[in-house]
Amino acid sequence: MSARYAAVTLLGLAAGCYNYFPLTTADPRPGTRVSAQLSDSGTLALSRYLGPDVATVEGRLVAVTDQDIGISVVTVRNRNGVEHYWKGEVVTLPRGDVATLRQRKLAPGRSAFLVLAGVGGSFAIMEAFGLVSTGSGGNSGGSSTK
Repeated sequence: MSARYAAVTLLGLAAGCYNYFPLTTADPRPGTRVSAQLSDSGTLALSRYLGPDVATVEGRLVAVTDQDIGISVVTVRNRNGVEHYWKGEVVTLPRGDVATLRQRKLAPGRSAFLVLAGVGGSFAIMEAFGLVSTGSGGNSGGSSTK
């Protein structure tokens, strides 16, 4: 039973925490997870492809040229914060319609905190249900009688 709890805990912790940072290279590699914030004119020009009032497009880079950025879209976020999930459809964004392009990277500090909190919480739950013992009960090291 404890192996099942450990597996569920590890699966949940594998997700980690991520932040988006400005690209460090002018030509990012295909497959890189990115977030493209559209300019006001880009929001208007791409509305028939992405939907009305889209501010941000997130997904994996498929292709990058001097004129366009191809993204396999996972999420589009409207200016009011509402997110719409996609299934990886590829959209080509003209570079002139993209205000900023950011790369998703692991946030080590937040991920470490998540791991420690998850392990500690899982241990507390398993102890509460009697699946593990802290050794605080029983014989305290004195002599035993025969």
